[in-house]
Amino acid sequence: MNKNFNGICYAPYPHGYNPSIANTTLIFFGSDVAYDCMAPAWGTEYTSKSGSHCDLTGPNKARNDIQTLANMGVTLIRLYDWEPRNNHLKFLDYCNSFNIKILVTVSCYFVKPNEGLNQRDEQIPKLIDSFSNKEKTDYHSAVAGIVIGNEPRVAGYTAQNYIDFTTSWADIEAAKYPNYREVPIGHPVDFATYGGKFPCFGFWDPLFAVLDKKTTKNLNKRLFLAPQSYNEREYLFENAEESGKGYVDLAYEKYHKPIIFTEIGYNRLKPNYQQVVDGQLAGSIEYAAKNPTKLLGICFFQFADKVWIPGTTEGSHGSHSQGNDIMCTINFDNGDFTHWDKDCKNVPLTVNNLTPTPLYDIVVKNYKKG
Repeated sequence: MNKNFNGICYAPYPHGYNPSIANTTLIFFGSDVAYDCMAPAWGTEYTSKSGSHCDLTGPNKARNDIQTLANMGVTLIRLYDWEPRNNHLKFLDYCNSFNIKILVTVSCYFVKPNEGLNQRDEQIPKLIDSFSNKEKTDYHSAVAGIVIGNEPRVAGYTAQNYIDFTTSWADIEAAKYPNYREVPIGHPVDFATYGGKFPCFGFWDPLFAVLDKKTTKNLNKRLFLAPQSYNEREYLFENAEESGKGYVDLAYEKYHKPIIFTEIGYNRLKPNYQQVVDGQLAGSIEYAAKNPTKLLGICFFQFADKVWIPGTTEGSHGSHSQGNDIMCTINFDNGDFTHWDKDCKNVPLTVNNLTPTPLYDIVVKNYKKG
């Protein structure tokens, strides 16, 4: 990465999505928002094999989120889930057309020891292929970095699981993809102490004790810190834990790795949320301008509220809230999908409108200025 990014977390699932039942449907299987069948939400058009169609001008309108993100000044999208059997080239190409780069993701499933971790030698090549360009000669040019998993304390895996997966990734890259560029790699960690004094440090200590020694495909030089914080500007950049230094400076001094905040924000149920978010974003952009090797960027959490938990603390972080007006409905044929997992139902995709929240103007003000 050679620039500072104004990013956003992108998981704008419409009405009908719920993570607890996602894998019982074809359209939401794997909670993958970046593949072809989700183009009615992120793109300009889609026609299913059953003839169901949406575009920008007809009665069935595509939502075109990527255009909205570009208009907001977003230059980086952070994703959460990715099903490698799906087709993603159209999404990656469309983001590239706006010079928006992507933090592609290795879903938590692949890191969990009771799920995909033990099949990593088989799954990692599938993931790398799905992050690749059309010719399969390199990572797609839209890919700015790879984030592996999300919040291990919450998701239920350990630093050792991260180590096992990430070292295998480097070994497989070296053996099967030797000419691929050395894309930066991060591991999003929730802002808990993990037994240390400062958030994330107690997790990073054992993680980097091993990964810093892994020189295969220059892995040790590609690692970035990926904390997820909802703390205020003062803590992050001025005075953390009465140390007299900001958290970002402390983390860089200890680990000598650049940082991307893979989540940063504040929920709208708090009385001072606008002030906090404005301080976070302005402080981050100002700090990154002065310290471009320390802070590579931020990913505001998030583009749209979580549709399955409206009005809750966890579901009120978006620059957009979920509307009830239906923009388009797409009926699929089984042939639209590249996976046919057992007991999955073929249900329609109904894309609802999004409404800007008061955080929208704050994000735009800071991102356009920065």
